[in-house]
Amino acid sequence: MKVRILLMVGLLVASGFAIWSWARPYEWGADPAARCRVVGVEVRRDHANFWVTAHLRLLDGVEHDLMKPVRLEVKSASGTMLEPAYTTLAGDDENGTTELWFKFWMEEDDLAHPLVLHINDGTLELKKSRGMPGLGSAGVRYFVTNRW
Repeated sequence: MKVRILLMVGLLVASGFAIWSWARPYEWGADPAARCRVVGVEVRRDHANFWVTAHLRLLDGVEHDLMKPVRLEVKSASGTMLEPAYTTLAGDDENGTTELWFKFWMEEDDLAHPLVLHINDGTLELKKSRGMPGLGSAGVRYFVTNRW
């Protein structure tokens, strides 16, 4: 009887954590002027450098301004501003563009600093912490929060 109760409590705690992990935003208090929110960021090792791909979803009822430049700011002493190497748009005829992917080629020194995406008239914080992210033996990881 006690084992059954402990298992039920454990299942409830695990379910609560899974729901919280799934429902939390990538960045609390994201800038509405950016017109989108971050879904996740993939970091992939490519020899000595890295591909950083930001997946964004447009907010309801707004459009991405294709005429405004998109830049990734490396929050370091150099203040490097990177342009995307690749841009992918997704959507349909009814809703227009709903999702965006921006892929950046980065050096290890740049990836060790906080990263801020400048898009439309706002900013989105892709990486809040300092230091290299752990990618494991596969050399790739998908982040669903900006604390990496």
